[in-house]
Amino acid sequence: MTLLLNDDQREFQHTLRSVFEKQADSKRVRAVQAAGTDFDREAWAALVELGATTTLIPEEFDGLGLGLTEASLVLEEAGRAIAPVPLYSAILGAAAISATDDDALKAELLPKIAAGEVLVALAFTEAADAWIPTRPQVVATADGVTGTKTFVRDGQFADLLLVLTASGLVLVDANAEGVTRTPLGVLDASVFAARVEFNGAAGRAVAVADLDAFLTEVDAIASVLLAAGQYGAYQRELEITTQYAKDRFQFGRSIGSFQGVKFPLADMAMEAELAYGILRNATSLGDAGSPDFVLEALTAQVKLQAMSYAGGAWMARLHGGIGFTWEHDSHLFIKQAKTSQLLLGTPGNRTERLATALGI
Repeated sequence: MTLLLNDDQREFQHTLRSVFEKQADSKRVRAVQAAGTDFDREAWAALVELGATTTLIPEEFDGLGLGLTEASLVLEEAGRAIAPVPLYSAILGAAAISATDDDALKAELLPKIAAGEVLVALAFTEAADAWIPTRPQVVATADGVTGTKTFVRDGQFADLLLVLTASGLVLVDANAEGVTRTPLGVLDASVFAARVEFNGAAGRAVAVADLDAFLTEVDAIASVLLAAGQYGAYQRELEITTQYAKDRFQFGRSIGSFQGVKFPLADMAMEAELAYGILRNATSLGDAGSPDFVLEALTAQVKLQAMSYAGGAWMARLHGGIGFTWEHDSHLFIKQAKTSQLLLGTPGNRTERLATALGI
């Protein structure tokens, strides 16, 4: 197993970065965030055309038929750019549909997801501490789906909702009668989420032979994809701050020559190398179908959830006075990092899941 990207993967990453640099620079990101009503449709169209949303969709369903390593590259670049687009939901939704045992559903939905015609959001969360409830309170009966889900990523934009109920998975038309979606305020304005209430909404049962195994797999994929976005943001924080330390002069010398600046940057660089190895190992294990994937995916997420916020904080601190103003991009990264810590439940919950996986 190699943890290094091959030539095709590096070229894919380069192409992705070019698209994000063109379509999602910080000025554009701030404009979309200030509007607060929609994601960046133009950037989204460019990413769909590139196939960024189809990395985990098999070629037979019009996807690129790649793997978690390539999917992680998409989220890394999105994290670097703080891009206000529903990439995470699109990729995770496709992965969840692919992980079901419903062949008819796959054939129906995956080509539409690949074409950018349909966005499937996962409606799992019911409480703040964990994104997958142990005992879901939402129920699905002959009369429809009833109950409430909260913090549904991109729920206000989704066409379909994959709902975890007390009796299993149900697919619900997000625009159906009996579905009420309320956008939620999020610290990182590039992240969109909604509270979804179901009041007898019609649903379609989704075939899953082993629900626990399905949820474990989806949780692992969600963890490694989130970690990839956090790693991309951390790398960008390090790059911007290192360049500033080289360019900023004080007392006739670059501030990067001062111990109080260069030592923290050296620590950040070492942490980045360690995190890179953990992340690449997780995606490689996932692509190989290894039973160790779940453990390594959780390890990557727990490692990166703390790192990304620490990187943003150091970014602001090492930029001096300008780093503490709202106009500086360090605050975009800090908000993204703090928000990402809560996207799959609390940091404590993620650490507890890792401890359980380790048998502690």
